Amino acid sequence: MDTGNYYPQRDGHIAELDSGSLTSSGWLQDQLPGASVVKVFNNIFYKHLLNLSRPPGAADRSTLPIAGDSAAGKRAVTGFLESIGYDALDYGPLAESWRQEPGQPVYGTPYGSVDDERGTPAGSGVIRAAVAAAAR
Repeated sequence: MDTGNYYPQRDGHIAELDSGSLTSSGWLQDQLPGASVVKVFNNIFYKHLLNLSRPPGAADRSTLPIAGDSAAGKRAVTGFLESIGYDALDYGPLAESWRQEPGQPVYGTPYGSVDDERGTPAGSGVIRAAVAAAAR
């Protein structure tokens, strides 16, 4: 599970990420040959993650976006999310994982302000629209 985000001011500059030729998750996949990297958890404030968990079928159950190249890896991550009280929205391969990176509509915003530790539930429709609204 790739929970990280690339911040050049913190991480130093990585040419492939700066140019957009690779996503940060694609870069991580290249660093871990044989691994099945799935981008998840990088778009939600940790305190919201603690507070927004809900049982299956709850009307206010939140959804987290995932992206990856391995169907088995995405199934495993989806199962894990379900076990901790979240739904998953699989929107494609690692090449599309830029859609949930910093600066994109699904990054933090759907779950409310970081000033509100409880957060705001965000279901699949909200997350799907935010992922679709991403632009480079």
